[in-house]
Amino acid sequence: MKKQDSPRVKEMRSVQQALERFVTSRGGKERLHLNALWENWPFIMGEDLASLGWPMGHKETTLLVGAEDNMAMQELTLQAYEILERANAFMDSEYFTAVKVTLLQGRRVLTEQRPKRRVVPTAHAIAPPARLGGLLGKLDPESPFSHYYEAYVRSFTPSSHGGK
Repeated sequence: MKKQDSPRVKEMRSVQQALERFVTSRGGKERLHLNALWENWPFIMGEDLASLGWPMGHKETTLLVGAEDNMAMQELTLQAYEILERANAFMDSEYFTAVKVTLLQGRRVLTEQRPKRRVVPTAHAIAPPARLGGLLGKLDPESPFSHYYEAYVRSFTPSSHGGK
């Protein structure tokens, strides 16, 4: 029985076309467009609406908007149609079908710049080797290996862990 050729063998594509097809098949373009909506929220909604509410995300086709207090929540609820129109105009489609306004209650909004995650070194779970540091000063200082070895030795010293 002869095996049929798969579609990927029948048609040659550039890497860009293949990558675009892959990203599109997993909703990547849609996510990029949504991210652009969150980042441009103040511009899209205008000063009046943007000062009342912030994007909290979406659940299927419902746009989630957060309000600081009850008065802002009521105003945003009354302006839900306008918010929906502006968001869908930005998305170039009828992506959202409803707007749900909730109180923020300390939750983070999507327009907020997130701080860079700081990596904190942790102490090794194992005890340092008995002859740790025995090669310090004996290796060629220009060798990459000596730099790696020095970093390895430093990783076991308490001063490299914030004084622990």
